[in-house]
Amino acid sequence: MTQFYDVLAPVLGVGCGVALLLLVVFLLLGPTRKFWVVLLYVSYELLATITLTFADLHLHGTTQVGQSTEASRLYARLYWNNDVIEDLLRFVLVAVLIYMVAGSAKTFIGRMLSGTVLAMIVLPFLLFHPTFQPFPKVAWYNSTSQLLNFGAAIMNVILWGALIQSRKRDPQILAVSIGLGILVTGTSVSLGLRHFAPPGGFIAAFNLFLNLTQLAAWLIWCRAFWPPQRRQIPDRPVVLSQ
Repeated sequence: MTQFYDVLAPVLGVGCGVALLLLVVFLLLGPTRKFWVVLLYVSYELLATITLTFADLHLHGTTQVGQSTEASRLYARLYWNNDVIEDLLRFVLVAVLIYMVAGSAKTFIGRMLSGTVLAMIVLPFLLFHPTFQPFPKVAWYNSTSQLLNFGAAIMNVILWGALIQSRKRDPQILAVSIGLGILVTGTSVSLGLRHFAPPGGFIAAFNLFLNLTQLAAWLIWCRAFWPPQRRQIPDRPVVLSQ
């Protein structure tokens, strides 16, 4: 399984990169102002995917075979720092979407959401007590990612509730919520299983599951923001006046 994942990981990275690139194009051609936060998040994901894919090819960071090297440790630091940033952006994304559908209570809900985002930034340092050498240990990154994704999953349920109660449900926000739910749930499950699993082929299987859920989320978002086809107006028959 580990050797299979070593071959498949760059392919999945390229697939995710293509899907994210399409998303950026669709958002730029479509509802850019309305979904600016989605564009911001997707653009960062695209940049991170390209960077980590090239870093993986150069440093062999995701390989599960052989001893740890300085190159693989460098890749691990890049991966985990980027992972926490992505998880925080997902939390901010779902918070902004809740604010968008809040209706008349936007002022109060905006303050609540701002406080929640600030709390999620501070909580990992209070709960998990990182030791910087100069970076925290992998266990801190793993726990922080689980916390952020679990929090985003709960916030996504709140978003679903707001969309269900709304009389005018935005189909694009609904699709973003579905994709985001798959993304954060898949990430939480993968991180949780990877945290308790012994080293070996199981780690590669959990990483594969994580990559596949990410790709599924991007494809759902691509479908949501796919440019609508323009209807061709049939030519009107010319009426000749006598």
